[in-house]
Amino acid sequence: MELPRTQYSQEFRKESVKFFKESGLTLVEAAKRLSLVQGTLKNWVYADKRGELATVSKLRSG
Repeated sequence: MELPRTQYSQEFRKESVKFFKESGLTLVEAAKRLSLVQGTLKNWVYADKRGELATVSKLRSG
């Protein structure tokens, strides 16, 4: 049985990456505080560095 995927808004992804960058926290701690899986936040941070954060959810919806 597969669990349903959580859909996060573009605004939430953007603000989460901003929080991580400005907080000085580790990725693990920032993810915990945002109630996110570490890998999810990591993917968003890397996508932001590549300028692709806006397309993250679109890449996996196919």
